[in-house]
Amino acid sequence: MISPEPVTTAGKRRPVIEARDVNKVYANGTVALQGATLDIRQGEFVSLLGPSGCGKSTLLRIMAGLGDVTSGSVKWWEQDYNVVGDKGRKLAFVFQNATLMPWARVRKNVSLPLDLENVKAEDAGHKIDQALAMVGLSNFADSFPRELSGGMQMRTSIARALVTEPDLLLMDEPFGALDEMTRNRLNDDILQLWQDNGWTIMFVTHSVYEAVYLSSRVVVMAARPGRIVEEISIDEPFPRGPDFRVSQSFADYCRRVSESLEKASTMGREVSA
Repeated sequence: MISPEPVTTAGKRRPVIEARDVNKVYANGTVALQGATLDIRQGEFVSLLGPSGCGKSTLLRIMAGLGDVTSGSVKWWEQDYNVVGDKGRKLAFVFQNATLMPWARVRKNVSLPLDLENVKAEDAGHKIDQALAMVGLSNFADSFPRELSGGMQMRTSIARALVTEPDLLLMDEPFGALDEMTRNRLNDDILQLWQDNGWTIMFVTHSVYEAVYLSSRVVVMAARPGRIVEEISIDEPFPRGPDFRVSQSFADYCRRVSESLEKASTMGREVSA
């Protein structure tokens, strides 16, 4: 198992993503992001938290190269976007919905990124088996999405991201539509995978509890215009489990993050008034 470095050493790690004064203004004049500056460093698990419309998903997509900035800059591994794809410099994106191909079996859904890259069948087979094993779906490789629960569909979506063997995983509220028990199980699973593989993860959520449980750092955003208003380190050891969820420390962090989120929401209302 690869253990994450202590949260207190985060500032010494190499930056994986550097966003500098990122602004995003849509054609209709809506200011989605204003002056967003954020570093995501090697081995961190960082959650973006904020009210609806604050630009969390917009910032995540820009960081993934799925959207352009109006002004400002984003770098991956201290270089421009074109470094992605080099060894040790690969990212994957998990969307809010599983977005599986309903006519294809689980194995075929997971193989999609490899098919697009024209990976040889003999090489792809091992990667697919490995990704399915990582998310606990080895026995469901021949199932159709309609035969899976919501949680298993999301596991398939995660496996599709993992099959590319990424170093950086960007996740846009992947567990938001799931029931609490399934969500908690997947939270534990993604933390275990993060620890075992030494990934860097950036995770969008609306849940204070999820953000605190998962993260080494929580970034709080305010809306109208979308901007970063506070960063809170969750300086608690990993692995985390049920005991942490019922601890006084967890409650204290949740209270602190909730207060920051309420302040961010108020800032948004003041701008709108």
